[in-house]
Amino acid sequence: MRKRPRQERSQQMVETLIEATARCVTKYGLEGVTTPKIAEVAGVSVGSLYQYFDDKQALIEALLEQKTREMILNLQQLITRLDSDDLAHIVHESILFGFGLFRQEDGLYLEIARNWHRLPIQKMIDTMQNYSLDFGRIYFLKFYQKYPIENLHVRFFIIVNSTLFTMTQYMTAPQNMMKEQEIVEGLTQMVVGYLQMANPVKPA
Repeated sequence: MRKRPRQERSQQMVETLIEATARCVTKYGLEGVTTPKIAEVAGVSVGSLYQYFDDKQALIEALLEQKTREMILNLQQLITRLDSDDLAHIVHESILFGFGLFRQEDGLYLEIARNWHRLPIQKMIDTMQNYSLDFGRIYFLKFYQKYPIENLHVRFFIIVNSTLFTMTQYMTAPQNMMKEQEIVEGLTQMVVGYLQMANPVKPA
């Protein structure tokens, strides 16, 4: 970001530009997005846009950061509402939540998934991974007697990356012989099974 928004007006401009970027991605696809189109949708000049963002890439990065924050907040609210010691239920509902993002009418998350290999999504994945680990520590500390799990950082690294990859591959495949519910159930079993797996014996 070129210009840090310190005043309310500047902050509003940044939000407007990010929202316009999202609308352009859903309307034109990632490849069809340009800074002139974003400026037009935002109702500002291209010059004004460049006061805040260097280029299209910077706008896309800001959009990914915003959507990651929103996703984590909504997931936190979901898990808080569940308030359950049933690990399988929490994992199942969290995976359903993820698929629900891909199913949103505007298709934004699906477009991001289709182009994940050329987007700066590592920061997005790192943020999700850190949140998952923070939540995992709190959850498994609360229910330690039921789930005495060690090496959470390793387990959550593997879980987040493998789950995201599986969901992305499934949702972006041109044809699928499998049903979404089968993927949801399979991922749930995989995650819960791995989390409940006995702690590995360390080499002597």
